[in-house]
Amino acid sequence: MNTTTKVTIGVLAGATVGILAGILLAPQSGRKTIKKLVGKTTDLKDKMTDSLIDVKKAYNKRVDTLVDEGKSTINTLKNSLKV
Repeated sequence: MNTTTKVTIGVLAGATVGILAGILLAPQSGRKTIKKLVGKTTDLKDKMTDSLIDVKKAYNKRVDTLVDEGKSTINTLKNSLKV
């Protein structure tokens, strides 16, 4: 399991524990707690979506770098074989 997966699982587990603790310890009525829970869940979803977008951008950037390095290496090898 790579680091990104571990971090994602940790964030989700922590959020779940926090939400459950909030529900159990909430001094508000059920209706208010549910409304607050929905808002927090939406915020968490938005943050996770943003994080996944950032991970995807970093991944694509790294792939592009590796492709460019590979092309450069192939061209260098081709040029050295022509001599």
